[in-house]
Amino acid sequence: MRIPPLALLALCAALAAALASFLPLMHLGVPGWVVLLVAGAGALFLLPAVTSFARHKTTVSPLTPSAATTLVRSGVFAVTRNPMYVGMLIVLLAVVLYLGALSGFAALVLFVVLIDRFQIRFEEKQLLETFGSAYRDYARDVPRWLFFGRGLGEE
Repeated sequence: MRIPPLALLALCAALAAALASFLPLMHLGVPGWVVLLVAGAGALFLLPAVTSFARHKTTVSPLTPSAATTLVRSGVFAVTRNPMYVGMLIVLLAVVLYLGALSGFAALVLFVVLIDRFQIRFEEKQLLETFGSAYRDYARDVPRWLFFGRGLGEE
């Protein structure tokens, strides 16, 4: 069972808030301007990815990656194969920093594990079936996340 990525993001943000309230561990004391800067960095991944899909007239829906009509490799997609999920992760980091509790970082880990195992791997399989060797080459050249995850998660 897959959870839509935006719903997973909201659930992880709620988890971070609950952890900050009930198990704060240590107060981080991050200035508001830093939180805004981090949130803006997340938007720098999310917004260009969405507009790039629209410009290439391909689906942005994470539930139907097999409906993709174009393999987008330019712009932010040249840095990471999953700029929307990287952006969501960075926005979630901003939420955790805003909440100010060290325990909130558990929500970040949970988001990465769940999105990687249940959404990204599903999408990779669908995109490989749709685009074949072009997607395999892209996966070899561009990391799944920012700095790691080259190749396909076929293991």
